[in-house]
Amino acid sequence: MNNIPVKNIFAAVFTKKILDPLLKVLDKNQVKFWGTEGTVKYLKSKGYSAKSVVTGFDFDGRVKSLDRAIFARILADRTNKKHLDALRNDLYSSSEAKRSREVSLKSSSRQARTISTADFEPFDLVVVDLYKPDPKNFPESMDIGGQALIRAAVKNYKNVALAFDEKSIADVVSELKKNNGSISLQFRKSQAKKSARFISKRCNLELRLITKI
Repeated sequence: MNNIPVKNIFAAVFTKKILDPLLKVLDKNQVKFWGTEGTVKYLKSKGYSAKSVVTGFDFDGRVKSLDRAIFARILADRTNKKHLDALRNDLYSSSEAKRSREVSLKSSSRQARTISTADFEPFDLVVVDLYKPDPKNFPESMDIGGQALIRAAVKNYKNVALAFDEKSIADVVSELKKNNGSISLQFRKSQAKKSARFISKRCNLELRLITKI
């Protein structure tokens, strides 16, 4: 698939304001966001539709974004009917089970999450901003989920676009303006290459830090 209209976006960023240039070119009535809890809170404050895919900070925040439903929507081949059927069937079943648990546990201050068909469509764009490792608290300060999200999007660049820092977000903004809200295959491929180099540099940094332990 060449051009992909950006409608469904996954965002998990450490510095929330890094999203602002992107938000300025998106139509609030046309896009939906999913993401980690803090990012979703920020997006909602800007008036965007956003749903948290995090039910809690599992294991002190170590498993915030390592969720099957997230990676399925990043890695799905949107030209493969079996992939799309699996998203809609498998993820719907797991979401229905989750909603049933929420209904049984909800109180006057807690409402069950509404499930829509958009919850089972592939992500069109993944935006990730990794936090920097702390040399004084390493490897505890490694960003695991963020790197995994980037690698998944790189692997499936034919089907999903990716931004991983301020410059790459600016590039996405330019691409959306140029293509009337869509992202081309050529651009997705270029971003994937840049992202792979970024991850390679991060791994080299982590290697240097781990040898000092």
